[in-house]
Amino acid sequence: MKELLQLSGVCKQYGKGSQTFQAVSNVSFSINTGETFGLIGESGSGKSTLGKMVTGLDYPTAGTILYEGNSLWNEKKYNRRKPGEVQIVFQDPQSSLDPRMTVQDIILEPLWALSAEERRQKADKERLHALIARVGLKPEHLPRYPHEFSGGQRQRIAIARALITDPTFVILDEPTSALDVSVQAHVLNLLKELKRERGLTYLFISHNMAVIRYMCDRMAVMQRGKVVETGAVADIFAHPQDPYTKTLLASLPSLHSDSFTSSL
Repeated sequence: MKELLQLSGVCKQYGKGSQTFQAVSNVSFSINTGETFGLIGESGSGKSTLGKMVTGLDYPTAGTILYEGNSLWNEKKYNRRKPGEVQIVFQDPQSSLDPRMTVQDIILEPLWALSAEERRQKADKERLHALIARVGLKPEHLPRYPHEFSGGQRQRIAIARALITDPTFVILDEPTSALDVSVQAHVLNLLKELKRERGLTYLFISHNMAVIRYMCDRMAVMQRGKVVETGAVADIFAHPQDPYTKTLLASLPSLHSDSFTSSL
């Protein structure tokens, strides 16, 4: 399979002098086109920081991040060949949506990074209505504001916002952890369907091993800013090598239980 994203020796340090904190330390892995790659670890392990560096919201202090063989970062400057080809869906749909903007404006906002012609095409009324219908929203929702929706509906708005630019790569940063379990199942299934229909590649960030098992093809386990284990999801669940991975797996109620997937 073709490599879409490659991280080599990526580090992220905050602070200066004696007041420094190494959030990410020498992380290397690759993501192939068309797969869902899981990144798992406890809070503070550095997984969300990695996601921000890939999408341009933060920069690496060392190492390289290549997208389709081209460096994403050059002297703290983010370089994308095509605006909108990398998008992100954040953990908390309430804080990630501007409460002063209507749903329509929220979804269309990413288009301002595109050319005038691309913006006109992607903001077409029929296309917009088809997109919101696909994520489970209705045309009457467009003039409303985020506070008028449930958590699950807000996350569907965030997904539509990420897809409006027709990205090839989407970072999903704990996209269901703030939702009720029954709603999580619907959103995860939606993300799976959208990946298949649109030929997307996902980086799926989570602290939930059951979700990673359900969603991902390969995975990396992070602890204290470092990757301690990578491999196919089935292999890691069957034969974990690192003690930290074994601890994460032991936190599941039962590796042979279908309690999570039965609700999907």
